[in-house]
Amino acid sequence: MNKSALAMLLTVAFSSSAFAAEKDVAADIPVTPMNASRVPVDISVSNGNVANAVDQAIMDAVAKSMPAKSVAEYKASQQAQQPVTVDSYGMPVVQGTKVKTVDTAPVYTQQGQPPAIAATPVPSAAPQVKGSSDPITDSVRSKYKPHQEVTIEPGHGELLPVAAGLQNRIATPFVDAVVKTADMEVPIQTDGGFVYITPLSQAPIGLMVGERGMPETMVSLTLMPLDVPPVMVDVKVKMDAKTKAKHSEYIAKLKSDKEKNDFLTEARKGPTVKNDPRVNTEHEDRATSVLSEVAGGNIPNGFDITTDIPAEERYPCDIVRLGMYHEVGQRMISGREIIDVVLVKNDINGFREVREEYCLADDVIAVGVFDRATLAPGETTELYILRDKLYNEKLKRVRTRPRLTSSY
Repeated sequence: MNKSALAMLLTVAFSSSAFAAEKDVAADIPVTPMNASRVPVDISVSNGNVANAVDQAIMDAVAKSMPAKSVAEYKASQQAQQPVTVDSYGMPVVQGTKVKTVDTAPVYTQQGQPPAIAATPVPSAAPQVKGSSDPITDSVRSKYKPHQEVTIEPGHGELLPVAAGLQNRIATPFVDAVVKTADMEVPIQTDGGFVYITPLSQAPIGLMVGERGMPETMVSLTLMPLDVPPVMVDVKVKMDAKTKAKHSEYIAKLKSDKEKNDFLTEARKGPTVKNDPRVNTEHEDRATSVLSEVAGGNIPNGFDITTDIPAEERYPCDIVRLGMYHEVGQRMISGREIIDVVLVKNDINGFREVREEYCLADDVIAVGVFDRATLAPGETTELYILRDKLYNEKLKRVRTRPRLTSSY
């Protein structure tokens, strides 16, 4: 009988320990009492000798496979004798026991580096500011002035700061400036010796500027557009004596040709006959040749010279417009033409200009001044007038009728 009781007690002890090892199992399994009228009994089953022996056996078995530190912590928690709580049916309220496993190895945490953000390439022009990393730009910017004066020798160059996106003016000593450049998109205008340019970007612009027809006067101008106000540049070209003399002769020839062309253009506007050189271009060269020969001190073929000038024909020019003393001193006569040689003297203060149109008349074919056209006070020059000798006879042969209107 005693052996049966002992076996029963061991069975109950093993069942209790197994039941206590489950985590929260008792709380999840619904319990329906077999006898609802059973009175709860407060019996402590955790402090018996058998229970302690079983617990110790289980503990020894677990300790062999668990870390020593975990076993020590568990034993320390068991030393605090906690009273066993039973429910209303006398069943112990088992709280699941969880053995905590602690890893004694140090834990290293490495924070990941954020991925590098690549810059998106955006095509843009960096604004030029003072103190930029480009030494050339800084040097040019330091030269900026609203009004600049530079002196260059032919064949040499200069670097000039100008305004980007605005019109800039460049004044040169040339009468008819010609501009050469490789940038065909830059707006460039010329007016005599002035050059007007409007850079469309901040890219450098190379210009070759010189007198039209004289490439030996060319100078090089490199324009650096910057974010600055418009620029007025006066360029002075330092020529040697030979080039300067050649340039002066070239300018005088240009001026003479222009005056001749202007005169012929104006002369062609009046009524003329078929053989009048004012409209018949084949006579222009002959008129110029005849007057040039007279200006050289010669008498053209077919002409006779005389100093007997009628009084009413001694002063052929408009004295009000000319404003200087003049008088016909010599006359050369051929079968069809008359050449008057007029002495002009500046007898007033200040410089005076001799203009051919002041001596034009209906019978005048050409007028020329080959010596000098501008006179200082006291200076003199000769003026040559080529006339149509048969003009009056031609007028006599023209048949006219009286006008019916009284006002004509």
